[in-house]
Amino acid sequence: MAEGILRRLLRAAGSHEGVVAESAGTNAPDGAHPSANAVEVAAENGIDIRGHAARPVTRRLASRSSLILTMQPEHRDWIVARHPAASDKTHVLTLFADPAGDPNGIQDPIGMDIGAYRETFAEIEGCLRAAMPRILSLLPEGTEPTTNRAT
Repeated sequence: MAEGILRRLLRAAGSHEGVVAESAGTNAPDGAHPSANAVEVAAENGIDIRGHAARPVTRRLASRSSLILTMQPEHRDWIVARHPAASDKTHVLTLFADPAGDPNGIQDPIGMDIGAYRETFAEIEGCLRAAMPRILSLLPEGTEPTTNRAT
């Protein structure tokens, strides 16, 4: 859901040439599809994630990323333990959005009812909205706004 939300927010901000928003995980099986509840909640909010397939955070992905946002501190720890060079650019979303934010991050609603997914969606969206000025400030100088979809 986070990737879809971030892509939508980037488009609303005018997007930016060369900006790539991708999702990767620390635990989901490679190729796994989103849960039915995640698909439904995203669709309720105008985001289509039906085609998403899970993939792991790889060394290549970590090294080419300018920013890595995780849902929970355990995810950040996992990434940094395997990819130490990514330490300075890897952050828990709640703390990246607000240094006084919840240090426990955003809990995964997997296995919960659709209400939990709606709450998680709202929490992710709120954090990403709050983080957008920081995210946009990380873009290289001279990056021109476009109307292209972030990929």
